[in-house]
Amino acid sequence: MSTEIDGPSKCLLGVFGAFTLGSAIATLGYGIVLLYRYLPIEHNYGDFNLYMASIVLIAVGGLLLIALLLGVFGALKDISNLRLVTLVLLLIFFITLASVGIYGMVSHKTGRLQTSIDKEIKDYSKNKDLSSPIQKKINYLNKNYNCCTSYDDYKSGIFDGIPESCCLVPDCTDQPEYNNNKYFDRACTAVYYDYKSKEVFYIAIVTLVAAGVILLALILYGGLTQRARSGYAAVSRVN
Repeated sequence: MSTEIDGPSKCLLGVFGAFTLGSAIATLGYGIVLLYRYLPIEHNYGDFNLYMASIVLIAVGGLLLIALLLGVFGALKDISNLRLVTLVLLLIFFITLASVGIYGMVSHKTGRLQTSIDKEIKDYSKNKDLSSPIQKKINYLNKNYNCCTSYDDYKSGIFDGIPESCCLVPDCTDQPEYNNNKYFDRACTAVYYDYKSKEVFYIAIVTLVAAGVILLALILYGGLTQRARSGYAAVSRVN
């Protein structure tokens, strides 16, 4: 006994496949790009870890391809268990991507992202008993984003002058006057937020769009499953 899918069900399966494949390629591709960008970055400041976001996108994208194969095979062979697994996976991926997208968008729009970045970086500069990990985070931030963490705090004597990682020229910390031609004079809280907020916004857009497409694929596959259960999607015949 074999099965043959009727015309409307083939159409549902085709659109489902296109939506799922498109979402998989988008999330997997964007996740790989993010991972390539942020794998060398040693530290994250504030809420929303960009490295973890890239891992989530890659994992969801890869698993979506598996769900697509299971869904197509389950529909063509009329295997109800595979259809059920496909529906469950699609629901999980929808919730995952929607959660990432909503969290990122809310953090960006409500100012939570900026507040968390400001607090973490300013806490570093106000800490008079600096440990080696904190010093490394401050120096990494200054060197890689061409900024100087809380220059006013450095100047006040907490650090006995600005750190060398703020220097544009050698030995600028030994200069009797703080000349802005010799050090990065932009605050790292502003520089880092400008950089990270754009990335968080783009990630939120990609994940929310992908979640919307997956939701449509879930609805389509649910319709296909219902047709199969009702006897319309698959017509049995004896070879």
